[in-house]
Amino acid sequence: MSLTAPAPSAVGTALQSQSPVDIRPQATDVSALSPPRLRHPARLALRLRFERPKRHRPDCARAEEGSVKAEPPPGQDCLMSVGDTTYHLEDIHWHTPSEHTVGGVAFPMEQHLKYARTIGDGDGDGDGDGDGDATAAGVKEYAVLAVFVHPGDPNGSLDRLLESARRSEDPWDVPDVEIDTLLPPCTESYRYLGSTTTCPYTTGVRWTVLTHPVQASAAALEHYRSLFPEGNAREVQPLGKRRIAGDSHRWW
Repeated sequence: MSLTAPAPSAVGTALQSQSPVDIRPQATDVSALSPPRLRHPARLALRLRFERPKRHRPDCARAEEGSVKAEPPPGQDCLMSVGDTTYHLEDIHWHTPSEHTVGGVAFPMEQHLKYARTIGDGDGDGDGDGDGDATAAGVKEYAVLAVFVHPGDPNGSLDRLLESARRSEDPWDVPDVEIDTLLPPCTESYRYLGSTTTCPYTTGVRWTVLTHPVQASAAALEHYRSLFPEGNAREVQPLGKRRIAGDSHRWW
């Protein structure tokens, strides 16, 4: 990322392209969206770690509580394809309460499956602003699959992940995780272009927010919430001139 100050127009664009946002179902552009196609191993071990908040920019000065992230083993094909574009799973993490709201209502938790692909050379994201995460081959383009979580029936894999969470300097493993059970069977969604929700709030992120939630035990949710007594969710950002696309669906 450039350390020089961006032009005022670039600043304005970035401020109007942030996440999370409030989703208003009645105001979405209903269309036939290509469903996300997911491919995960039946079971795999995830390595978890507590990630402390980063301070990249002056506007990151507000308190951030960090998060617990679960990462798949290197070389595992954990994929999400949307249209002709395929992304690889980088990590799964959780925010409490939810970061996105629906009609102004927040949910107890929001789970993010963060996928990425590397594109181009140098800046590589096609917009010339260099705000992506640089790699040797170019920059990363992110796509995040967001799932709301409600207290309810136990969910074996999700409960074990949440109940293992701790503020530890050392990573730990949770075996036999079934990633597909972390997701609802229905992939109807809201989609829009936004940003990461932790500093440096990188723009250009393709968000898919599933309309249907999953459940986890109340005890597992409470344990995770106890690690972040102030919450670890970024506040809702202005939608600006952006439009949210949505599948034609029945509201739960």
